[in-house]
Amino acid sequence: MKADRNWELYVSLNPRKYADQYVVIVRGKLVGAGKKLRPLLERAHKMYPRETPFVARMRDPRKLCVY
Repeated sequence: MKADRNWELYVSLNPRKYADQYVVIVRGKLVGAGKKLRPLLERAHKMYPRETPFVARMRDPRKLCVY
């Protein structure tokens, strides 16, 4: 299933490399990462117009967040 491949790639990404960035994944492939989401979504739509992208924001593992 595509969602499983997307999730597997997401959890395998280096959180320090992508800290405080959005990551966009489609079909188990990283479309891009960056601080601004709109350009990433536009790129994903151009590459995979019929797919729904997996979008997440990577937190910096060195920062502590308490709720």
